[in-house]
Amino acid sequence: MERRLTTIVAADVVGYSRLMAADEEGTIQRFRTLKTEVIDPEISKAGGRLIKTMGDGLLIEFPSPVAALRAAIAVQDFVIKNETAKPAELRMQFRVGINLGDVVIDGDDILGEGVNIAARLESLASPGGICMSRSVYDQVKSKTDASLIALGPQQVKNIPHPIEVWQIGGDARIAQDKGSDRPSIAILPFDNLSSDPDQAFLADGIVEDVTTELSRFRTLDVIARNSAFAYRGKSTDIRQIAAELDARYVVEGSVRRAGNRLRVTAQLIEAATGSQLWAERWDRTLDDLFDVQDELTSAIVSGVEPELGAHERAVVRRKPTENLTAWELCQKGYYEFTKYTDESYASAFELYQLAVAADPDFALPHAYLGRWYWVQIVTGRTKDVAADVKTGIDHAQTAVALDNRLELGYASLGVLSAIAGYEEDAVAALDAGERMNGHNAVLQFARTHVCLYQKEPDTAAMERAARLAIKLSPKDPLAWGFWFNLGNAYMLRDFDISDAMAGEMFEKSCRFPNSDFMTFLAAAFHSAAVGKKDAASRYLETAMLRKPGLTAEKWRSLFPFPTFPKYVEACESALQILIELGLPES
Repeated sequence: MERRLTTIVAADVVGYSRLMAADEEGTIQRFRTLKTEVIDPEISKAGGRLIKTMGDGLLIEFPSPVAALRAAIAVQDFVIKNETAKPAELRMQFRVGINLGDVVIDGDDILGEGVNIAARLESLASPGGICMSRSVYDQVKSKTDASLIALGPQQVKNIPHPIEVWQIGGDARIAQDKGSDRPSIAILPFDNLSSDPDQAFLADGIVEDVTTELSRFRTLDVIARNSAFAYRGKSTDIRQIAAELDARYVVEGSVRRAGNRLRVTAQLIEAATGSQLWAERWDRTLDDLFDVQDELTSAIVSGVEPELGAHERAVVRRKPTENLTAWELCQKGYYEFTKYTDESYASAFELYQLAVAADPDFALPHAYLGRWYWVQIVTGRTKDVAADVKTGIDHAQTAVALDNRLELGYASLGVLSAIAGYEEDAVAALDAGERMNGHNAVLQFARTHVCLYQKEPDTAAMERAARLAIKLSPKDPLAWGFWFNLGNAYMLRDFDISDAMAGEMFEKSCRFPNSDFMTFLAAAFHSAAVGKKDAASRYLETAMLRKPGLTAEKWRSLFPFPTFPKYVEACESALQILIELGLPES
């Protein structure tokens, strides 16, 4: 087979089916005119070759990345200028992807991963935008005046490894899929309060990293760095900046360096009211500048994302259900889910179903439903493990198919695959999710469950994942579960319910107001095992209040993970004490 390295451009018309439905003949004619009068001449001028036209799409080959980019920018500029006067729903817009890669020659056609990556880049681009791979970026970055926006590594369909992506033009936001009601956030340039003006590079580095890492959360729309940096040094009111950027929230901060000491502050502001939702300060020693920058980035991201999510859910709770969008239904459903009662689980399920009905192509409610089935099983609420695993996997796979960068979809798929006994698939799903967002605490929590459902639990990996989840999101609505599974990691190491560290973690998990019944039951077992009957009685009473109908007989068959029979055996002596303290035998 003949192969060569070449520059491939994939382009298609945004919303072509919608345009055809509105005016079939007019849309066909407009596309033909654009191709004949604008696209073909630009391709020819740049020395390119049109390989094929696919309905609303084009595949083009160019002799160099620079030639391809110049032609793409020229076409996009022309189309945007000439379509502006039309109503938004009737505008013809293009998405463009550019890749420099190896291809297989098949007559006049070209095939292979190089072409596939160009097509995936096109799907990531915003309307009117151009996305390029690192191989293209490295060639054009010093040869264009256009603003290059880093979107970070992106996992795309049928490509086994993440692709580093940059975007030119289009919407100022980092490209996302459906769900336009999700919160938008801008990270403004941090003030350099150091006496040395050259230290501004440190502030800029932190802001760039925070912008990139927050953009990995698929539940956020993040305003691109270059758009936010236009406000450097300006004293414009926060509310005006947010209005101009169309941002619901703003993060601002400062960096002060004095000798080997560094102080960084950050605050999250609700743009509409100007009210501060969260603020934090960090003092560090500059032993290694880049390590400190990474640590501060992680700390800011771990503070902003949970606080923003909590505020969004508080706002949504005040709205009547019948007036909510699919995004808002998901947020209201998640609020119900985090109450961890039988009634709230049922309410969450209904809200997620409404979200699916409101927007069948929105990935998030499917991911939430996958998680709902995962939790139904691991909390002992399922009536049919096999059926719930199958339905949960269907939702998780649908979520990943609709949005293959949604980390919650991979988390749900990972746990449910582990429950089904597909350990390799489970680990692969979680690894894929982490490649896209290493800051997502739920992915780490999912990993603790994958460890739990191994035939021989990897308690060291379980402990690492639980500790990382706690570090990433200590105020997470699910934080009680992080501590609980950390306790389970200690207990399962030697199947010793009297283990002191396990008992300490179980007790910590009970301190959260929304802790589920099994945390109190585990704390009761530990207290009974170490002779603390008064404490055991208190924990047992709370467990029975949170799980009406709980009996020793039901508990012995409640959880389906492989080593649970051994867990039951290890707890039998403590269980007899709990029966004496009031737990019904059957």
